[in-house]
Amino acid sequence: MFDFLQCAAHTWYLRCFSNIGVFDLGDGEVILIDCGDHKKSVSDLDAALNERGWRVKLIVNTHGHTDHIVGNHHFLEKDGCAVFAPETEAFLVEHSTLEPMYFYLGIPTNRKRNFFFKPFGTKAEILTPEVLPAGFELLPLPGHSLNMFGVKTPDGVWFLADAVLSEATFRDYGLPAFYDINASIKTLRRIADLSGVCFVPAHAPAVEDIRPLALANIRALEERKALFLEVCGGRTFEEIFAAVSARLDMRFDMDKFARTSLTARCYLQALLDDGAITAHLEGSHLVYEVV
Repeated sequence: MFDFLQCAAHTWYLRCFSNIGVFDLGDGEVILIDCGDHKKSVSDLDAALNERGWRVKLIVNTHGHTDHIVGNHHFLEKDGCAVFAPETEAFLVEHSTLEPMYFYLGIPTNRKRNFFFKPFGTKAEILTPEVLPAGFELLPLPGHSLNMFGVKTPDGVWFLADAVLSEATFRDYGLPAFYDINASIKTLRRIADLSGVCFVPAHAPAVEDIRPLALANIRALEERKALFLEVCGGRTFEEIFAAVSARLDMRFDMDKFARTSLTARCYLQALLDDGAITAHLEGSHLVYEVV
């Protein structure tokens, strides 16, 4: 059984791999902020809601990654709730099997039919402030995904999705998934200055002060950018990726290799955007040079 924890008078969260927010609207109805990363978390959430006599009125998906949307179908069928997600992300929520197209740049090398290939998609409407009750706030959190949003409940609890990761995640994964590195750093600077009574990242425990963790995330991203820059001169992508992986002591299976190599390309793109490196073709090899 995952932990079901109270953050404020009306706000709870289920502590699991991808944390789930619950806001009590009164009269036996709740809003979910994300809804589970696998069947175990969904069933534990369902049990916690049933114990309190709560039914789901509305689900907010912060973004369209599979580990945040698994429970949509269950609560749609059970409670007839509405599902909302930010623009673009709503399309991915509905068509969840498209996720491997950008996590793996197609089918993984070993054609592994894993969690991400299962059809969890459900229809999602576009998330706007008007669809939420008074007192909720939405905050764009670009960087990890195409158009991820954070949500603040009326009693001051921020749900920050994957914009902030635990320090252990950086240590364990080496290169956790980010779509736009520079946008993520800007987002983290904004998060560091947020006010609220509690902050709930998707992949870390809730905290009362998010600033130390946000700043630690900024350091981790900037340190990795600096590492890529250090090993870039006159090397191909494969050579750079191998050098960075060795420095971060990363170990791979086929699945992690495919996902992480895409994130590595995003670090190189960040350096290209900075004007710190250039890239040119030598035959069939893309070679990166330090400016």
